[in-house]
Amino acid sequence: MKRDFRSVSGKTYDVIVIGGGIVGAGIARDTTLRGLDTLLLEKEDFGSGTTSRSTRLIHGGLRYLRQLEFGLVRQDLSEREVLLRIAPHLVHPLSFFIPIPNLSLNVAMFLGTTLYDVISFDKTLPNHRYLNKGKTLAEEPGLRVQGLQGSYVYSDCAIPLTERLDFETALSACENGATVVNHARVTNLIREGDRISGVEIKDEITGDVMTARGRMIINAAGHWVDTIKDMLFPGKPPYLRRTKGAHLVIPKVSNHALVLFSPIDGRLFFVIPWEGYSLVGTTDTDYKDNLDAVYATREDVDYILEGLHLAYPDVKIDDVYYAYAGLRSLALKPGKSASNTSRSHELIDHSKRDNLDGLVTILGGKITAYREVAKDAADLACKKLGNKAACTTGEKQLPGAPALGQEEIDWLAQTECLPGDTVKHLASIYGSRCRDVLKLASQDKAGLQQISQGGPDIIAQIWYAVNNEICMTVSDFMLRRSTVGLRKDQGIDAITTVADEMQKLLNWSGADKDRQIQAHKSVASLAQKFRNP
Repeated sequence: MKRDFRSVSGKTYDVIVIGGGIVGAGIARDTTLRGLDTLLLEKEDFGSGTTSRSTRLIHGGLRYLRQLEFGLVRQDLSEREVLLRIAPHLVHPLSFFIPIPNLSLNVAMFLGTTLYDVISFDKTLPNHRYLNKGKTLAEEPGLRVQGLQGSYVYSDCAIPLTERLDFETALSACENGATVVNHARVTNLIREGDRISGVEIKDEITGDVMTARGRMIINAAGHWVDTIKDMLFPGKPPYLRRTKGAHLVIPKVSNHALVLFSPIDGRLFFVIPWEGYSLVGTTDTDYKDNLDAVYATREDVDYILEGLHLAYPDVKIDDVYYAYAGLRSLALKPGKSASNTSRSHELIDHSKRDNLDGLVTILGGKITAYREVAKDAADLACKKLGNKAACTTGEKQLPGAPALGQEEIDWLAQTECLPGDTVKHLASIYGSRCRDVLKLASQDKAGLQQISQGGPDIIAQIWYAVNNEICMTVSDFMLRRSTVGLRKDQGIDAITTVADEMQKLLNWSGADKDRQIQAHKSVASLAQKFRNP
C-alpha cells in the first residue's frame, strides 16, 4: 500500500470518495469490488475523525428500542453478524451487565432484552439471561449499586480498535485496485454547467495542489459534510446536526461491560473493558465549535463521573488518565433533542435536489452499519454509471482475517523469542497480517525491541506501518496504526523513538522531526483539556 499523490493528477475516475472515515472507506471498497475505478481521499488520516473516537462497540443499540426504531436496530444487529464473519480478528463478542436497583427498571429491561433477542432471531450470540444479586456480585465484585437486586446480561460486540477496521477497509479497497490517498484535502469541487466533474486536492504533506476528475463524486466527509457542501451552496442551510460524544479512560473497574443510566437525564451509557482499562461514555450534546479540535470538557467529564458513581463511587477525576470526544453527523431533523435524533443514514442525490449531476452526499449512520450505508451509496453510484455488479462486501473478509488461534500465537512467540502477550497484542491489531510484521523483525533483530519500556509494541511495527500502511505522521502511527498513543500515558515516552525511526524511513530533516513531535503533543494535549476548564 503506497501513497502516490502525483499519480492522481489529471486522471478521470469512475468514483471519487471524499472522506476516509469508516463510511468513506466502506464506499471505496464496495465500488472497487464492483469494478469501478475509485479514488478515496482523506484530508488527515483514515479514521482520524469520528471513527476513532467512538464507544468502540458493534451493537444494535438497546436504547433505540425506546425510540421505536426497530428497523435501525434490526439492520445493526444483522450487520453485527456480518462483521463477526468478515473481521473476526477485530470484532469480538462481549457480555453486557445491566444492574437492576428497582422494580420499574427490572420490568423495562426484561422487556427490552427480550425484544432485543426477538429482533436478532438469527444471531450467533446467546440470548439474554437474568442473574440474582449474589451471582451478579460474584461476576462483578466491585459493583456498588445501591439497592442492587440482580442484573440482566445480554450479548453484543466490542471492537477495541475501530481505527484498524477503517484502515483495513481502505486497505482492502487498495488491494482490489482503488487509489487511496491520506493527508489529501479536497479544497474545491469542479463544476461544469449542471454537473460536478472533479475535485481540487491539496497534498497536506508537500503543499502541492492538483485536480482529479470523476464521473461520480461522493461526499462522505462525516462531520465535515457541510464544509464540502458550502463549496457549492454557501448560502444554503446545513445538512447536519452535530452532537458530541465524550469518553473517559480510567483504571479497569469491571470484568464485563456494564450498562448504566445517568442520574441527570436518564441517558444510557457504558463502562467497557478496553486495552487493560475501562472506557466510560458517552455524552450526547449539540456541538457548534471547531470541527478539527474536538475535546471533552470538564462538564462532559463531570457528567460521566456522576453517572459512574452510581456503580463505582470511589472513582475521582484524578483517576481519569485522559478523555476524548468525537462528533456524530446526524441528518438535521428540527424539533428533536440530541439523543432522540435518529442515527439512520440518508443519501442526498443532488441531481434530484439541486439539478446538479455527479454528486451524492451521505448523512448520518453508525459505525456498526457502515457497510450497509456504503452499499446504499455504491448502489446509487452503480445505477447512475450503468454498473449492474452486486455488492460482495459482506462475503469477502478483510485483509487481517482470519483471527489467529492461540496455538499459532504460542508458536510464533516461541519462534521469534517474544513474550506470548506481545504476539497476542500484535494479532489483536493486525490479525493474520502480524506474521508479516514478525517476518520483518526477523530480518533485523532491532525490530524486536520494545518501542517503550513495559509496552507490548515493537520497532518493526513502525517499519511496517511506513512501508506497507501509508503511515505519514507520528500521530498516524501512535493513534491509528498501533495502540502506543492509546495507553494511559498517551505514549508520550515513545514519541522520540517513533519519530527517530520514521525520520530514517521518510527522510525527514531535523526540523521535520521536531514539528512531528510537537504536532503529536498538541493532539495529545486535547485529551487533557478537561483539567483546565
